[in-house]
Amino acid sequence: MHSPLNRKLYILFSFFLSTHLFSVPTYQIVVDPGHGGVAKEPVGVHGDKYDSLTQTFLEKYKQGTESGSLTEREVVLKLAQEVHSVLKLTETEEGWVQFSRHLKNFSNEKSFPRVVLKSVLTRNSNYENDPSSEDPNAAYRLYDFPDPKTGVRRKGRLSFINEQKPHLVLSLHLNPAGKGQKGGMAAVLTPGYKTFHLLKSISEDKKKPKSFLSSPWSDWMVFVANWSKLENAVADAWIYFHGYWSDKSGKKADLDKFEGYRQNMVTWKYADDKNWENKAKAGGKGPYSKTHSGFSAEGAFWEREKGKKETWRREGGREGFGGDNYYASRELMRFVQFGLREQLKDKNGNYPEVGPIQKPYISTYSLPTYTNAICAFLEIGYINRSRDMKYLTENRKEVAISLAVGIYSLFSGMEMRKPKKMPVVPKGKKINWERYENYFSEVTSP
Repeated sequence: MHSPLNRKLYILFSFFLSTHLFSVPTYQIVVDPGHGGVAKEPVGVHGDKYDSLTQTFLEKYKQGTESGSLTEREVVLKLAQEVHSVLKLTETEEGWVQFSRHLKNFSNEKSFPRVVLKSVLTRNSNYENDPSSEDPNAAYRLYDFPDPKTGVRRKGRLSFINEQKPHLVLSLHLNPAGKGQKGGMAAVLTPGYKTFHLLKSISEDKKKPKSFLSSPWSDWMVFVANWSKLENAVADAWIYFHGYWSDKSGKKADLDKFEGYRQNMVTWKYADDKNWENKAKAGGKGPYSKTHSGFSAEGAFWEREKGKKETWRREGGREGFGGDNYYASRELMRFVQFGLREQLKDKNGNYPEVGPIQKPYISTYSLPTYTNAICAFLEIGYINRSRDMKYLTENRKEVAISLAVGIYSLFSGMEMRKPKKMPVVPKGKKINWERYENYFSEVTSP
């Protein structure tokens, strides 16, 4: 039996440890390995983006890219699990000692402010893990959907993420590289209300195309091959405001191409009121108008979109555009660039070649729009480039450490080491989290 003195010392030590950890700044991180499900027919049963107006799924499930035996869903899952395990080190005193050793690979600082980076994964499996499932995409859909047996609304990935009230979401994806493309990595961005409103004004002939084409957002993602980047961007603005694609002219909605009122496919604070479906069916002027002239940005979602915190997340910022989302994304890629070279240099100090940071992919993407968290949405590699895949499989641990250290820096900042021949060095500047106040936690408030 323990002596009374030892018991008292144990109680005092436990109290000290618990109060010490309680006083440490704690941040919530969601690590999101993209996809996980299967593009299976019929879409009305196995799709995603369930629309309560038409009572059907609007699109086939996006299962991600593949190359040979490699699948995006499996590569990013294993990487996400590795990142999660490194972040978990910050939750204990013993783990913090190990995490600090990782930090010292990136910085010459003698000590680092203690933080807890509480990590949650959006998935721990792929659809293959339950081959007999009648609904193989149930655990992997992005948007809410009705249970096929009960009809009760079930939460999709976006709602799960918002439920965690995260400060930061790290979403990991892969891309296929086109001919002549060297691989590397890239951010995925969505602009704020200001840019979409500019595109709307261009399609209404209130602004000249040059006002967009001279902006950093002009290199827009092309989804329709025979349309220009501006025409694709204008169509995305129609989807953003109206839920419908436009025709090529950008002057009117294409009523055969409906993407839904996506803010109402997510369980969060900014969904429209309970009577929204009747209003949408009635049509006319307002937030459900099918014309630019009849549209008005009314309701909780649109007030959020026009707010300064969404502007901070998605516009301007340290990278010149893209807000804190782009800074977080690009900074984490800089950490991977730095970390792979530093951790894998040879005995003579020579750095391995690493694929470059590519230009961002820009469109009206869901994850950066329908979450309040700072969103680092990364195409972390190209699945048909062997160098990228080597790093993401054989050197998965080094990539994960680099991402985890980068996440730490986004919250605490750090003075980076600057080796003479290192081609890419992170800025080491933390995000101004304080100005967001309670924005991250209020995402699910009534």
